[in-house]
Amino acid sequence: MGRKLFFSSFLCLFFFTIFSIDSNSATSSCPIDLSYVQTVPWDTSLCRESDGSGHCCQTLLSVFGMGLAQHLKETSLFQLPNANASSACLSDFQAKLAALSINPSLVPSCFKDSTQFVANTSSCVGIVTARDWIEKVGPMTPLNTACSGDFSELTRCSSCLEAGQKILSQLTSIDPNATSKCFYYTCLYAAGIVSKLGPLDATTAACTLALPLANSGTKKPAKSKDRLLKLVFGLLGALIGVLLAFGLITMYRKSEKKRKVNASHDKFVSSFKASVLPNSGAKWFHLSELERVTRGKVIDTSNSSFLLITDWAWTLAKSGKLQEIVDESIRDQGPKGVMERFVLVGILCAHVMVAFRPTIADALKMLEGDIDIPRLPERPLPLGHESFRPLWHDSSRTADRSRTSSSSRRIM
Repeated sequence: MGRKLFFSSFLCLFFFTIFSIDSNSATSSCPIDLSYVQTVPWDTSLCRESDGSGHCCQTLLSVFGMGLAQHLKETSLFQLPNANASSACLSDFQAKLAALSINPSLVPSCFKDSTQFVANTSSCVGIVTARDWIEKVGPMTPLNTACSGDFSELTRCSSCLEAGQKILSQLTSIDPNATSKCFYYTCLYAAGIVSKLGPLDATTAACTLALPLANSGTKKPAKSKDRLLKLVFGLLGALIGVLLAFGLITMYRKSEKKRKVNASHDKFVSSFKASVLPNSGAKWFHLSELERVTRGKVIDTSNSSFLLITDWAWTLAKSGKLQEIVDESIRDQGPKGVMERFVLVGILCAHVMVAFRPTIADALKMLEGDIDIPRLPERPLPLGHESFRPLWHDSSRTADRSRTSSSSRRIM
């Protein structure tokens, strides 16, 4: 009898233990399949080198939100049913992150209150299920049309965000203190209920849940963005090129017009000089001008009867006194023949008669000793000499009369 009682008690204890284990495992299991954490191409680098603050916590919330949105799609519940399910899901989430070489302690660091994912009527204006959502905002909203397509297009994502802001404004008008939770519910509804591709789609999660994707998952949006940038910068470059070409053409026309005006002016001045000044081929300067420039006297004419330095040099050269033409300070510094050659060439180049002046090429050859220096020609009397004065006055009067008559003819 005692043995039967002991055996019966043992069986009851065994079945009670098995039932307790089964009931605890049933109540503490996570209703969300978090295997997507290892398959969706989200940017894990944000949490590999993070201390659990800033961008990493926001990224983990977006990744966990994908599971909540899938749970909403399957059960019509925005949040988890109880605290045990929430703790189990967070533990499972830690295990998935550890498999990706991410520190599991980031989960309790970012989600300090595990009950924040538990269904609560006070979270967002009493919304717990999808039916509650429809009762608050209506069956058809801008969110249903803007967030139902493919989010690989940049314009569709921006339209979905604008529609979400309108729904959020509608909800916060009911309860202004539920802004944060209602915004999260709006994102979950757009990803889990409205989107045709589902919340586990990378582009859908990137737009509705702000999930940062890795490079492999953003090839299509990146390509679209690159094309848009290339188009914008191409059009901008073409516009700048047209403006530069127009500016260069305008500057060329202005410079060409200015050049033509200057050319016509120079032509007029040269023709005027040719009609007024003799074409002597050399430029003459007064001694006063040379003395003013050099701040000294070229030659002392205080006790001399020569008014021009050329007359003085020609007279000394004809009399065989070439050494006296050279200044005393340089007479002994060079060969005598070279100095005399330079003096004779200078006298020839300054001759009164243009016909007797050598060309520049001949003058250089004379200075270098390549050709002989010709004999100095006689210098004619200057026109200011006393013997030419009566003839000069008569010729000047005749020239004045001819100029007056020609000018009167031009006027007529």
